Amino acid sequence: MYTIKEIDASEARKIVKQYHYSGKVVANSKIHLGVFKEDNLVGCLQYGPPMNGKKTSDKILKDVEMMELNRMVMVDSEPRNSESQAIAACNKWLRKNTNIKYILSFSDGKEGNVGYIYQATNWRYVGYILSNSFYDLDGHYMHAVSVWHKYKEKHALRDECTTNEILCRTFRDVSIVTCKQHVYILELDKRTKIPFDAKPYPKKDKEVKVLRRKVLQDKEGTYLPSGKVLVYTDEKLEGVF
Repeated sequence: MYTIKEIDASEARKIVKQYHYSGKVVANSKIHLGVFKEDNLVGCLQYGPPMNGKKTSDKILKDVEMMELNRMVMVDSEPRNSESQAIAACNKWLRKNTNIKYILSFSDGKEGNVGYIYQATNWRYVGYILSNSFYDLDGHYMHAVSVWHKYKEKHALRDECTTNEILCRTFRDVSIVTCKQHVYILELDKRTKIPFDAKPYPKKDKEVKVLRRKVLQDKEGTYLPSGKVLVYTDEKLEGVF
């Protein structure tokens, strides 16, 4: 049985960086819940507003207090069902200590994730959004915002070259990928009526990690200014919002 306590942001960031597959934290996290076994911190869940603010939340329900679960980690020594137990315990804490009406979370299709942990804890799957916000740079994904800050913002040729041109000077194999971000919602207050029907849960063996790829520079180093689009699925794609 786990105990949930609010912890400092610095303590939360440390464990998230160590155990999350991305190795990164979400800067706008506001609530940091530590998962304790006896007196030992064995996990952490972080919540905050959606990255694009009300653009997302208003598409679900306007003027309703909500948060996005943006990071969840458990230490490697915990059993397989530890995540579902931690989520259930954190939901109980949030109901008691906040006025949050529902939680939103995304599962990253490009990493092969379909949200099994949300399925195991009875979240509502409402569909997916299509994301083309990530670059594939020599086999490593980076969000477009991070790309701009790291490679464009202070580059000597920032005024003469586009971001894509700078990336193609820096890396050999450069492309922009389109993938699914699976959308899950959990009502903390059962009086809150989410205006999206529940859809069948996605299964990993039925999903394609990358749906489309716009190649800007191929593995041979050939620059393609207009991009070459590669399509990996014949599925009719329609985002939920």
